[in-house]
Amino acid sequence: MSALATLETGLLLGLYALLSGIWGVLWALAQFRQNPIFGRLAVAAYGLHTLVALTIVLWTPLGIGWKCLIVGSSLVFLALPPMTWRLLESTHQNAGSEHDREFSQHSPRVVARV
Repeated sequence: MSALATLETGLLLGLYALLSGIWGVLWALAQFRQNPIFGRLAVAAYGLHTLVALTIVLWTPLGIGWKCLIVGSSLVFLALPPMTWRLLESTHQNAGSEHDREFSQHSPRVVARV
């Protein structure tokens, strides 16, 4: 791999990682804020992520194993934010029942006096 090809591949991989993070953050904001603009921006970020992944797979001198890793990672990045969101919702729904009970006025604690 030439120096220029190494630089181009490195920059594409950095953009690939950046766009996957932007996709996840925008997807979470779309769920949290219930604002359609965040959803559209998330779709656009994932679309750009996919274009960068295709560019890496088709035009970089990486080996076939690395290219398969890029494709697999892109599929995982697509599924990860919804899976994480469902886990968070489930965790908070289950924890809500524990916090619904009334607590005593004083919390149990040990006070050491000198």
